[in-house]
Amino acid sequence: MIKRILYGWIILFIILGAIGYFLYQLKTGTVEHQQPAYQLTATELLAAYQEDEQKANEQFLGKLIEVRGAINLLNQEDGFIYLGEPTAAATISCTLDSSLKSSIRLLKAGDTVSIKGFCTGYLIDVQINRAQLLP
Repeated sequence: MIKRILYGWIILFIILGAIGYFLYQLKTGTVEHQQPAYQLTATELLAAYQEDEQKANEQFLGKLIEVRGAINLLNQEDGFIYLGEPTAAATISCTLDSSLKSSIRLLKAGDTVSIKGFCTGYLIDVQINRAQLLP
């Protein structure tokens, strides 16, 4: 009887481990073929968050958005692009999808780009994750 219970627990742990491993290895899809819920400029998005953060979160949080603006700062090693005016207190912080980090090598501060990604809220900057540069 004890052996059956022990074998049952072992089988349960193996099944749970396999499910956990499968979920860990599951790849998240890119945003390439998805349609954005909103298309706006970096200035418009930043203004919406600075005017009323709660209302902006209701509108944009967790949604795929397309933002167009001038590059304020680049971090090519980590794949970060900051959109907005150089003198502004806040910017749009875009974290590129890890497979696309090499695509920012040809960019420089001042270039105007369109970026599509998921809005994850407002900390010091408006955050856009899993971002992709658009042609």
